[in-house]
Amino acid sequence: MERTCCLPNDKKITMVRIGDTMVGLASVGEVFEKIYQGKKKPEEIERIELVSEISSHNYVPEEAWDEYAEALIIEYETYYNKKILRDGKS
Repeated sequence: MERTCCLPNDKKITMVRIGDTMVGLASVGEVFEKIYQGKKKPEEIERIELVSEISSHNYVPEEAWDEYAEALIIEYETYYNKKILRDGKS
């Protein structure tokens, strides 16, 4: 995740590289936190589950689901590792 900004309704937009394009996605942090609180490690996440969660807040073209899944798994792994370090969990 590169940058986050706020919208008037407090929805956050996170810039994520999908393939060769930077895409602004709403609620990425919220979705990642929900998954993290569910005690899911990056390797335990179903790709379709992750993209489905993100697509409930954003338009994800059907033909791009694999690219979104690949990018979002990498982003979640970064998020997860930072949370583990911050929370002191193993």
